[in-house]
Amino acid sequence: MGINNPNDISSTPTMKTKIAALLATLAFAGAAQAAPTYLPVGAQANVGLSTILNGGWTECYVGTMAQFIGNNAENVLNACTGDYLMMAGRATGSDTFLALAAALRADTIVNTGMSSTGSHVANGAQWYFSPNWSWGFTTLGDDLSENQCDTSDSPLSMCLHTVNGAGGYRINDIAGLNDSTAYQKVFFQASAVEIPEPASLGLAGLALVGLAATRRRKSA
Repeated sequence: MGINNPNDISSTPTMKTKIAALLATLAFAGAAQAAPTYLPVGAQANVGLSTILNGGWTECYVGTMAQFIGNNAENVLNACTGDYLMMAGRATGSDTFLALAAALRADTIVNTGMSSTGSHVANGAQWYFSPNWSWGFTTLGDDLSENQCDTSDSPLSMCLHTVNGAGGYRINDIAGLNDSTAYQKVFFQASAVEIPEPASLGLAGLALVGLAATRRRKSA
């Protein structure tokens, strides 16, 4: 039969409750956001499906370039709600993506307006988005000529129409894909992972020491 130790701070229900509440509070307050393990900076070419899936991403939308994504890209955005979003293009059914870029979801849909050159830099790529216009990315430093999709010479880029009646337009220098079923647009999502910050772990340790000291004084 066990013997209760009066100096054991976990020996009473009250102390157990206090410790649990303290740790829960510190874990919530001190959680940091970590990106998926595969988060490439800038537009990428020829990336394998296994690299994406093993890097913390899940597929949330796939369709041929001929399929419409909606005037506000709602067909994609309603299905892809994670913290991070990746746009990728491939030959239909291939395990290798010809082009992709990824960033925080909110950064990929910053409204850059119906402009021929508007863009927003996120995670090393130029992104552009506007309802009833287009959505896509290109590499940093590339010129843009959005009419509606980017028609400039950009060998590593992707553009989809956000107009009902028009599908995708380009994957890299393969253009005119509005009615194509030979190529696909694929979206992946990932959630930020919460990890405790070192400072919070230290605070938790100090707090537990304080509770132990209080318990010992009350038992004396």
